[in-house]
Amino acid sequence: MVASGYPGGVKLGLGGHSYIAELGNDPPPSFEEQCALVAACLDAGIRLLDTTYYQERVALGRVLRELGRRDEAKVTGWNFFKQPGKEDELVAWTSYAPHHIDVMLQELQTDRIDLLVIHAEDDPATLHRELELAEVWAKAGKVRHVGLGMAGLGHLDQLPVGHSVTHVLAPYNAFNRDAAALFARARELGLQTVAMSPFIRGWKLDEIGEDTAEVAAILLRWVVTQPVVDRVIVSMRKPAWVLANLAAVARGPLTPEEERRLATWVARHR
Repeated sequence: MVASGYPGGVKLGLGGHSYIAELGNDPPPSFEEQCALVAACLDAGIRLLDTTYYQERVALGRVLRELGRRDEAKVTGWNFFKQPGKEDELVAWTSYAPHHIDVMLQELQTDRIDLLVIHAEDDPATLHRELELAEVWAKAGKVRHVGLGMAGLGHLDQLPVGHSVTHVLAPYNAFNRDAAALFARARELGLQTVAMSPFIRGWKLDEIGEDTAEVAAILLRWVVTQPVVDRVIVSMRKPAWVLANLAAVARGPLTPEEERRLATWVARHR
C-alpha cells in the first residue's frame, strides 16, 4: 500500500461543500471567510481538502493561491465537470477522459492532485479505462494517489490485479451504515477508508430538533471512532467550527447515555 501522507493524529478532512451554496443549511462563506476557514484547517493539522464539483475546485484553488499554502494541503478531486449551459448547476459525474486532468489542475491552480477520485462505475471496462488514465497521469507527476468514490462492496471485485487504488470513499454515518462492510473489506485489502457525510446534510442537524452543536458533536464522534474508518470528510463553513469539531473528536467514543440519544434520533429520523 502507498503511504497516504496524512498527519497521523488528525482524522478530519475539509469537505468541498463548505464553499458552495448548495447542500448546506447555512449561507456560503465569502472569499475572505473561505480563506480563514482553510487557514484554520491547515493550522490545526487538517490537511485533507476535498473537492467534488468543479465549483469547489475553483474556490479552493483561489483560496490556496491567496494563502500561499498549497504545499501544506492534500487536495482531492472528483470527476464532476463544468457542462455547457449548466455552469451554475451541480451536475452528475463524467467518466474521465485524457483532457480532464489538465482542466482540474487549471481549476485548482496547481500542478498535481494528491488524491484523484474515480466515481464508482458499474461497468468494469469503463473503470479499467479510467484507472489506466490515472496511472498515466501519475507517471507524469500530476496525480499522487487514486481513490474509488461512492463505492459499494461489489466495486472492489472490479478492481484489476495490480491496480493503483489506495483509498475508498463512501457516505457513512449513524443514519446510513451500509458502508461498514465495504470499509472492512477495503482495509483487509490494505486500502485507506474515507467516510463522507457524517451529518448526511446540514439540515439533518436542524431536523433532529435539539441543540445542533451537541447533535453535530455526537454524530461526528460516532463515525470518527468507528474502527473501519481512517478519515472523515466534514463540511465546515465557519473557522470556529474547525476547533469545535476537533474538540468533539478529542472526547473519544460516545458515552452510554450519548449512544441512547443517538439511537433515539436514528429511530425517529431515519
